[in-house]
Amino acid sequence: MNMKTINIRGKEYVEVAERIKAFRQLHPIWSIESTILSNTDGIVLMQAIVKDETGRVLATGHAFEKQDSTFINQTSYIENCETSAVGRALGMLGIGIDSAIASAEEVATAQANQT
Repeated sequence: MNMKTINIRGKEYVEVAERIKAFRQLHPIWSIESTILSNTDGIVLMQAIVKDETGRVLATGHAFEKQDSTFINQTSYIENCETSAVGRALGMLGIGIDSAIASAEEVATAQANQT
């Protein structure tokens, strides 16, 4: 399946939205579930789980975000964390990983946190 990519420092990454669209096309009756594992002192840890129609777990992904790490995270760190966890779970399922498991959003966030 052909997915749009973003070039970050010479490497192509697939956005999570592209991975989700591909997932829904390939597996319309499977599910993605996300859970907050912890949310303490402005640091959230999430897990996303991909399940087939029988409820069997096929892939998981985890992510954490700090509320004060970026401008966007000041108001949306939980949402960003969920997006990252879902992107990683879909990557572990094999969707959008031609060049990397990490999503474009994950790499961009990591680079923003380095500066």
